[in-house]
Amino acid sequence: MNYSEREYINLCKQLIEEKFHFENDGGTLRQRDLEYLADSIEERSGIKLSLSTLKRVWKKDYGQTPHPSTLQALVSVLGFKDWQEFKLKATPVSSIAPQKESHPRLFKRWIALPAVATLAILFWLIAFRPGKQDKRKPIVKGPVTLTGNKTVSQGVPSTIVFNYDVSNVIADSFFFQQAWNNMEKVKIDPKEHYYSNIYYYPGFHKAKLIANDSVIKRFRVHITTNDWLPLLRYSRMDEVPVYIKKNKSVVNGALHITRTDLDSSHVNMDKDFILSYFNVREFKNTYSDNFSLDTKIICDSSSNLACPAFELTIMCEEHIFFVDLTGKGCERNIGVKMGEVYHDGTTSDLSAFGRDLYHWQHLQIQVAHKQATIYLDDKPVHVITFKNDFGKVMGLNYNFTGTGAIDYVKLKNGEGKLVYQDEFDK
Repeated sequence: MNYSEREYINLCKQLIEEKFHFENDGGTLRQRDLEYLADSIEERSGIKLSLSTLKRVWKKDYGQTPHPSTLQALVSVLGFKDWQEFKLKATPVSSIAPQKESHPRLFKRWIALPAVATLAILFWLIAFRPGKQDKRKPIVKGPVTLTGNKTVSQGVPSTIVFNYDVSNVIADSFFFQQAWNNMEKVKIDPKEHYYSNIYYYPGFHKAKLIANDSVIKRFRVHITTNDWLPLLRYSRMDEVPVYIKKNKSVVNGALHITRTDLDSSHVNMDKDFILSYFNVREFKNTYSDNFSLDTKIICDSSSNLACPAFELTIMCEEHIFFVDLTGKGCERNIGVKMGEVYHDGTTSDLSAFGRDLYHWQHLQIQVAHKQATIYLDDKPVHVITFKNDFGKVMGLNYNFTGTGAIDYVKLKNGEGKLVYQDEFDK
């Protein structure tokens, strides 16, 4: 069944109200609730929405469709990657149905969620709220401490022992959040000083210490890899991935984990899955506002998916960049994100990103003075200009639906100097 954009917007507003326990008074929210929502959105997505924008969205007779960046910002606080993912995973309730009794039914973006993951997410959307959160600002009377020590210097899984001190903070409740996803938020005892957490995925994370609903301290966690790490997920929501152990991942001059390799690793081949290659490290003197990446990838034709897909993610200190490619005819699923700016195939013409992924695809991203130009087969196909500085490049992540291979990777900094190269010719 096709739902209107208005129904999706209403569902989004409803879920935000439920999550933050906002009181909807005749279709509008109180000023303090909107202020808190604006702060939460900026913290989560880096997008700063004005109060006037939020007031318009929650205006009782507001019938327009907000700007795509506004929709992107709104769903970010619900834990969705983008508006497209929200629309694919959530089913709007009927405008005549009692909204309080209805909850979203989750669908796939790239792959179907396993039943357990679906139930877990649905349970969270309906029931997981750590008590009615206090909207009052905590009182901070002195220094707040949050530090962490790794039990292993490199690789995953990695336990981080966090040391915290909130003795100078007056608040009703305290939480620890290991990364951006607020589904990972856990309540902690303010009288204690240690909390340990396991990171199962490489990446650049910012752990948070939260009092009431305010972030009072952050700690940077860089989980690095030794060269390229292949892993597999049956869903993007999987907390623990399958680590693929293979003595020789480079085959015929390409980084390539095949379905035969996965079968020998006891992967359930009857399920859809995402195969990822991570290379996480600090790429020295390489910054988000000026760099270039040149690579070639291919999907395995044996996967036989209706909409094969590939996503390249570039991790930075403050945000991520990503580019999607998909099979021809599936271009609506495309998303391209450069820092705080996101374009999706629903509201943008991204038809150039529909490719025959069963043949080698030459992808280049060139960023100069915060303007990103994306090239396919040496032809510029899309340009995005972003405003913010997101710090150093801290990692690369290649994702394939099914299996796929990487021919080479070349990363240059803003001065055109080659800072990383792998031809996979071992």
